[in-house]
Amino acid sequence: MSQKTSGRASTLLIGLATLAAGLTGGLTFTALSIPLPWVLGSFSATGLLSLFGVRLALPGSWRGYAMVIVGTMLGAGFDPETVKAIPGWWPSLVIMILLSIAFFFFAFLVLRTWAKMTPATAFLAAMPGGLSVVSVIAETYGADPRRVVLCHSARLVALLVTMPILIHLLGDYDLAGASRPGSLPPIDGSPLDLLLLLGCAIAGYFLGRVMKVPSGLLLIPLVLSAFVHSLGVVEAHVPVQISIVAQIVIGANVGVRFVGYRLRDILSDGWMSAIIGVMLSFSTFLAALAASKLTGIDAAPLLLSFLPGGAPEMGVVAVALHIAPAMVACHHLVRVAIMVALIPLGLKHLAKHGKPD
Repeated sequence: MSQKTSGRASTLLIGLATLAAGLTGGLTFTALSIPLPWVLGSFSATGLLSLFGVRLALPGSWRGYAMVIVGTMLGAGFDPETVKAIPGWWPSLVIMILLSIAFFFFAFLVLRTWAKMTPATAFLAAMPGGLSVVSVIAETYGADPRRVVLCHSARLVALLVTMPILIHLLGDYDLAGASRPGSLPPIDGSPLDLLLLLGCAIAGYFLGRVMKVPSGLLLIPLVLSAFVHSLGVVEAHVPVQISIVAQIVIGANVGVRFVGYRLRDILSDGWMSAIIGVMLSFSTFLAALAASKLTGIDAAPLLLSFLPGGAPEMGVVAVALHIAPAMVACHHLVRVAIMVALIPLGLKHLAKHGKPD
C-alpha cells in the first residue's frame, strides 16, 4: 500500500470514528430528551473527546456534503406562499444588520481590551458568524488563526447551548424530539420529485465548487432547491434520516475544532468568547421580542435569524425545529454577503491606521 493510499485510509478511519462519536452523542441526547440532540449531542461527544486528546477529524469534503444537504433542506422552505412573504422581511433584515454591527463592535472592544488581541485578530474573532470565511483569510492579514477559530467556536457553543432555553421561552417547540424519525412532514412527492431534489443537490455541489462565492456549497443548492420549490414543481423534502446525518456532521465539525487546544488556551480566550456569546444570545432574545412587536413576525424565527452564529448551524436548527428555515437562511446569507464585502476594507483600514501587531 502506497503512502498516499495509507494516508487516505487513515483519514477515512478517523472520519468514521468521529461520526461514530457524534452518533453516540446524538443517540445519548435523544434518549435523555435533551434539546436539539443530534447537533448538541454530536458536538458534546466529539468536543469532550477532543479536549481529552483523542485524535478526531472530519475530511473537509464531508462538511461540504453536509452543507449541500442543509442548503437543499433550507431551499425546500421556499414554497410559493413563503416567496410571497419575502418582501415583508425587509424590516427584520435591517434590524439584523444593525444588530450585527452592534454585536461586532461590542465583541471587538472586549477582545481587543481584555484579551489583548492584535487589531486584525480581534477584528476577525469578533465577526458575527462566517468562520469559514475569516479562518481562510486570517493568516493573509497577519491575524492568529488559532485564536480566531477558538473564539468563534466558543461563542458558537454558547449560542447553541443557550438557544434551546430561549426558544422554549418563546413557544411550545418539541426541542428534544424535533428530529426523530416521523417528526418531519412525510415525503409527498413522486419519484420524479425526489430525483429533481437529488439533482439540485448534485448540481449545487459541483456548481458550488466551481463558482468562487462565499458558502457556495450551502448557497447554490439552496438557490436551486428554492427555485424548484417556489415554482411548485417539487414538493418533496429531504428525508429525516439524511437530515440527521447532516446535523451530526455539523455538530461534530464544531466539536473537533477543540483538537489540539490546551486547557490554558480555552481559559484564556474561550471563556471570554463564551461569555460574549451568552450575552449576545440574551441581547438577541430581547431584540427578537421587540422586533416581533414592530414587524408582526413571530419571535422564534427572528431569534434564529438574528443570532450571530454560522449559517449552516442556525439553518440546520431552523430545519430541525420547523421554524421558518427560508427566512432564517435568507437573513444569515445576507449577513455573510455583507461581511465578505466589508472584511477586506476593515482589515486594510486597521493595517493603515491601527497600531502595529
